Amino acid sequence: MNRNDSSTIAIEDLRRLVVHASGLGNLAPFGRGRSGTGRALDHLGHVQIDTISVVTRAHDHILASRVPGYRPEHLQQLIARREAFEYWAHAAAFLPMADYRHALPRMQRLAGGGQHWGRDKRREMTRVLDRIRQDGPLRARNFDAPAGHKGGWWSWKPAKWALERLFQEGQLMVVGRTGFEKVFDLTERVLPEVVDTRPPSLDDHARWLVGRARRSLGAFSARHVRYQRREEGLAGAVDTAINVAMEQGELLQVSHPALPAGRHWYVDPVGLAQSDRRIARRVRALSPFDPLLIHRDRLLALFGFDYQLECYLPEPRRRYGYFSLPLLAGTRFIGRADCKALRADRLLLCRHLALEPGEVPPDVEKILDGFAALARMNACDRIQVERVSGVPDRDARRLARAISSAPVA
Repeated sequence: MNRNDSSTIAIEDLRRLVVHASGLGNLAPFGRGRSGTGRALDHLGHVQIDTISVVTRAHDHILASRVPGYRPEHLQQLIARREAFEYWAHAAAFLPMADYRHALPRMQRLAGGGQHWGRDKRREMTRVLDRIRQDGPLRARNFDAPAGHKGGWWSWKPAKWALERLFQEGQLMVVGRTGFEKVFDLTERVLPEVVDTRPPSLDDHARWLVGRARRSLGAFSARHVRYQRREEGLAGAVDTAINVAMEQGELLQVSHPALPAGRHWYVDPVGLAQSDRRIARRVRALSPFDPLLIHRDRLLALFGFDYQLECYLPEPRRRYGYFSLPLLAGTRFIGRADCKALRADRLLLCRHLALEPGEVPPDVEKILDGFAALARMNACDRIQVERVSGVPDRDARRLARAISSAPVA
């Protein structure tokens, strides 16, 4: 197909394709338990790690949204079995070990002096490497700070900077976390022998990125394929890989008035042919870092949902709350819920349930089920809703009471 040719597509077909590609179309698309967790991670390509623990941490939330019965130890078992590893996707993430070689371009760029927030302290890096080689896996707290050093979020001691730089360059790997603090060991002692460690060529890397986008995004532009990738020449290589995929029938270029002009959009034709598959109508409260939400322009174009995580904004500028979770119902985003798990009280507190203007909410039972699932995910057995907006006051009060009195079990 010529790059300038495109097929017009219905927006609902695009939405269904994208929801299925993200692993949210069915109740258990990957199965259950550790095996289901592994298949979900393989399909998505990564799950983002985040330090915020207002509710279940991002990586656990993302997997629990797709794998019924998921427990955090399932992911930790994958790490322990060397079936997954921690590194960088567009942000800190857990990734399938089978994809390790495609982390090498970034590692090599940084090892060659590429710019990164981790400070380049070669003498300290050598000292840290020698210590781990001798003593085994260590955490930052196992290294003393210089006399007079005052710690802080970005005032790390030299050993902490060295550990992070060595990790980013691929000389160290994270073998686990203790209290969410990374435990590092030498890559040569962690990486399984069966893992392919041949650096991919730029063309190979581009083809892999396009294939991953086709599988896990379903609908995308070239910009989404190379999102947060810094390899020199990658933009041209991705364009070439897309053209080859189109010639081979693996991609189809599409158009729709909702899609931003001036950019080509592509879909997985196999997924598109199955776009009439049934979508689970349950309400899901998604992590703000869910793969479905990462590309905000894509989210707005396809779903008409303008989302911003407001925890990084000063409180007076927040419209919805500190940590609002997008609410997905089938192929529609019906609102957001600003939630906090009060774990000592086993209470899931929703400070603000903001329903989208113009969206007809699903029946109350589905909303109740969505909140109950979120409460169970956070080991809470009670729910309290303080405020509801987006519906008439009488309906808001009724909905708040219904959710707050709903059984969680």
